[in-house]
Amino acid sequence: MDKYHVYRPMLDLIGFTEGTDKGDGYNETLAYGAFTDGNVNLVSMTLKDLDALQTKMLQHPKNKLRSSACGRYQIVRTTARDIRERLPGRYPLSRRFDAACQDEMACYLLGVRGIDKYLAGRLSEDALIDNLAREWASLPTVGGKGFYDGQHAAVRTARVRDVLAEVRRRHKAGQPVERVEVPVPVDKPVVPETVEQKVKEKSNRWTWLTGGGGLGTIGLGWLSGMDWRAIAAGGVVLVVVLLVLILLRSQIIAAVRQIRAEVGS
Repeated sequence: MDKYHVYRPMLDLIGFTEGTDKGDGYNETLAYGAFTDGNVNLVSMTLKDLDALQTKMLQHPKNKLRSSACGRYQIVRTTARDIRERLPGRYPLSRRFDAACQDEMACYLLGVRGIDKYLAGRLSEDALIDNLAREWASLPTVGGKGFYDGQHAAVRTARVRDVLAEVRRRHKAGQPVERVEVPVPVDKPVVPETVEQKVKEKSNRWTWLTGGGGLGTIGLGWLSGMDWRAIAAGGVVLVVVLLVLILLRSQIIAAVRQIRAEVGS
């Protein structure tokens, strides 16, 4: 049985949009072998061999795209290295870049972009679609265009939504699926402090600076003999500013909570 039955519709769509299924599928390289001196047998290569091949691709004098995309899902060297670094036990250099490995890596990337959060109801469909367009340039954003400048999306957004609907249907049907662990990036540790706390902290600072600090200025003005009308006018302005900041603070916190709910953080 297909271990990735739930994700398979999305994997097939990527194979289609990346154009690899028109060629040699799991053995396909960027521009159909233009920068590898012809066809290569990727599925028999180790990840070490793949890295060496991708390095040669990047050094090819005609490779103006500066890409090392390989395999059915057009995984580039930086992405392959990043996956190996994050999951060294699962992807040793001796492992073969066969169909199973490529499927697994693609599912890992789907997880990184939030497909499991989406299936759990913690990420909106629009957010997921835009995330996927960042990973695979041939996929469209919600707006229907490629995420990157000058990049043409190979299908319409409606097609992606249809495919995600099938993924969701399979997930709800309780089909077994093997998930690839998505580790927390080492350079982005989990901080116990919440987003709301940070917003409150910053808005409290601004309130103190414009409110408490301003009132302190009025007090100093009174002691230094400023005209009482000027002091009163300044006080009214500061009160208005303070009220605006309080209102903005509430709106900012509410907006942050809404964003967090959409991205499933």
